[in-house]
Amino acid sequence: MREMPQEQYAPRSTMQSSSEGPHVYKVGIYGWRKRCLYFFVLLLMILILVNLAMTIWILKVMNFTI
Repeated sequence: MREMPQEQYAPRSTMQSSSEGPHVYKVGIYGWRKRCLYFFVLLLMILILVNLAMTIWILKVMNFTI
């Protein structure tokens, strides 16, 4: 059995010191994706309000009653 020279192994202390602490990953939506998402939510809310307003208007114009 042949032993490997000691230089080929990096000691654990040097390996852990190269990475300073655990990596922190940001979770969420950032940048243009967030702006597009807000735009689509706003557009959807506007469409819902217009749809409701037109439905109420049509009900009034056609003289529907409960």
